[in-house]
Amino acid sequence: MSSSDTYKEALSCAIRHIGIATYSSGKIRVYLVEHGFSEEVAGAVVSELISREYINDRKASRKVLIARTGKKQESRNYIHNRLIAAGIAEDTADEVVSELEGDDDTCLMLFDAFGFDRDTEEIREQMIKTAQLRGYSYECANKAYGRWSSEL
Repeated sequence: MSSSDTYKEALSCAIRHIGIATYSSGKIRVYLVEHGFSEEVAGAVVSELISREYINDRKASRKVLIARTGKKQESRNYIHNRLIAAGIAEDTADEVVSELEGDDDTCLMLFDAFGFDRDTEEIREQMIKTAQLRGYSYECANKAYGRWSSEL
């Protein structure tokens, strides 16, 4: 099979896989390699699909961000890592994360999402521990907790 035929086959394979769904450039590249295409062919196909707007990493990143709101809110660093793991190009992940609100504000959003209407030591410990599990520093979580409790 000629390289031109291989390229066309890889392009067709990628387009069929994408269908009407939203995939990141990294996920399509991995998909093609797993289906026997070389890294070189996969990279060329992904570049073409980006130029044709079949693949849009910013749009794919929105899927990740939507899933990480409310009680699932995470720090900017954790979201960046999640975007990279989802196959979003690093430069796009950097841009998307730079546009997000700061950790002080998103940690407060996390606390608001819990829906507690009182301030106890047990609730404080639970909320700060959860925030730390979501990538917020103790200092950030403690500061956000102070803001949250003052709004009650």
